[in-house]
Amino acid sequence: MRYVVFGFCIFAAACAGQSPTGPSSSSRQVGGGFATLEARGGSALPFQGTYEGLETVVTPPSNHHLDATGNATHLGRFTVTADWTLAPTGGSGTSTWTAANGDKLFTTFTRNGVFVPPTATFTETHIVTGGDGRFANASGTFTVVQTRGLSMPYNNSATIDGTIDLGH
Repeated sequence: MRYVVFGFCIFAAACAGQSPTGPSSSSRQVGGGFATLEARGGSALPFQGTYEGLETVVTPPSNHHLDATGNATHLGRFTVTADWTLAPTGGSGTSTWTAANGDKLFTTFTRNGVFVPPTATFTETHIVTGGDGRFANASGTFTVVQTRGLSMPYNNSATIDGTIDLGH
């Protein structure tokens, strides 16, 4: 009986303080193993992920289009569309990254690549130009390292690494 009274006293003492208002951690787990960090005070946060998709040539040989799906921090599951023009020294383009809830992140990018059969590897440098929803005031930079086959349509896979500031 004495243990029951002792346990009740400890329980009552613990409940007498201020009640918690929510989780104290600023990260939560999303599918695919990437943590999502909440933006606090407009700070640069890690932006990492992967995607896979198909690249097509819209106007041979220089205008290309990509449709892909992936998973990344701050986006969760996403789709990305990109359009770019190849040039002898690389290329440049624009992309739209759409989170599962429809919020969009917009970027411009430059790319350069290396062709080593049976694949080509491209490195793109993306600059965040804004977005809508939670990305309305976003900024940041990230690289996309993309590997694809050399026969059309091109099967692409890529890794994403950089930082994003959600501007909150």
